[in-house]
Amino acid sequence: MKRILTASILLLTILTGCTGEFKERIANLDEQLTKLEAELKQQNETIASLHTILSAYSKKDFITGITQLDNNAGYAIHFSTMGDIVIYHGTDANVPRVGIKRNPSDGNYYWTIQYGNGEVQYIVNAAGDYVSAVGMVPLLKIENGKFYISYDNRATWQYLGEADGTKGDDIFKKISYNDDYVIFETAEEVFKFPTNKLVQNLYQNATTSSQNMTTLSVLINDLEKQAICVVSVSDLVEDSESVGSVVKLSSGDSIIIKNWSGEASPYIAPEKGAADSVYFWAIVSADGSKQWILDGKGNRVAATGVDVAIPTVVPVLDTTDHTYYWNVVAAGDTTLVRDISGNKVACTSNGGELSVFKKIDNSHKDYIVVVLADGSTITIPKIYTIAFSPEALSMKVSTSKVVTYHVYGADSTSEYTLVTQGDLAATLTKDPGNIELGTIKVQTGATFAGNGKVLLLVSAGNGSTKTMTKTIAVAKED
Repeated sequence: MKRILTASILLLTILTGCTGEFKERIANLDEQLTKLEAELKQQNETIASLHTILSAYSKKDFITGITQLDNNAGYAIHFSTMGDIVIYHGTDANVPRVGIKRNPSDGNYYWTIQYGNGEVQYIVNAAGDYVSAVGMVPLLKIENGKFYISYDNRATWQYLGEADGTKGDDIFKKISYNDDYVIFETAEEVFKFPTNKLVQNLYQNATTSSQNMTTLSVLINDLEKQAICVVSVSDLVEDSESVGSVVKLSSGDSIIIKNWSGEASPYIAPEKGAADSVYFWAIVSADGSKQWILDGKGNRVAATGVDVAIPTVVPVLDTTDHTYYWNVVAAGDTTLVRDISGNKVACTSNGGELSVFKKIDNSHKDYIVVVLADGSTITIPKIYTIAFSPEALSMKVSTSKVVTYHVYGADSTSEYTLVTQGDLAATLTKDPGNIELGTIKVQTGATFAGNGKVLLLVSAGNGSTKTMTKTIAVAKED
């Protein structure tokens, strides 16, 4: 009896131990299935995001925001047009990887699938055709320990294989980003998108550059045609910040000059070749080398003259690497901007724009200084500024000399007064052909001892109460 009881207890112990082990195995399987289903849900969402990325890529969309999810689980990304997507990193769950691959034979994108480290294969439908990545988004599901895929919005399901295998991979191998671009890398493709910061800056820079070239052309032609002066200078304000100057000229033109930040960037300028008598538009690199802007016939585009073509700076998206590069359009043709090494000049959000001007110096009361990108300057007098040529005299007793004057902006109502000091006499004669010009004849007396002065006072007239003065210093000549 004792032996039977002992055997019963031993059997019960064995059965109890097996039941516990079996329950533990069942619990592990349940945990694995739950994990697999959770990963499958995230995988489906990431597949849908991949489809959105392809659509955004074809529409040349740009990204306005990217943030990491909690616990580094993935990324939340916002497109300007296509809206929000979420991309999850892969986990240890054994989920096949769905991807997109461009078929080199027809140039179209199709859905692919890969198990673990196996070969990437195109997904085919019942007819044996590749499934286009432009159409419906595939969905994965697991049923009875098996994987299925639907590419017709759950109408039908195609068997893929057993829900086992090796560790599941990320759909995206790498996601990298900076101020200018966000780059998505899958096992088969790379999708590169500009950021909102880059897009906004490059189009603003393009507008600035094109606007400045128009300004320079107007300025050059005004300076060639007639003596102009500055009527007023005001700040150019964008987003509550001063970004340049608006200059009103006596010719009636208003020029806009934006400040330039790209010190090492190529710039656009009117340039002359060795045998040229007129200016032509050129792209000038940091080392001073010139790349002439050409029209559709290969001729240089004139920067001055009657038929002036104003170049327009445009950022162009290169579809081979999905990067924006600077181009200049003039006279019906496009010139790709290159640096001193012959490389294409990429657009960036941190300067790098093509420019003509650096800034305007408005610190002097009588003139402004326009500083060009190459450091050269154009000085333009302000309205009612008086200029003498020469500005000082050296004279002997009982002699006379003539000084030319120019009163910028003077009109028929302007009044002139001469005041002399130190045994000097002076008379003013207006130029009958140009109301702004004239001469002053200075004569020394018999007792002239030097340190004389001739003071010209001009009341502006034309409704203005402004009075200008300028002095000619007269020294004694030995």
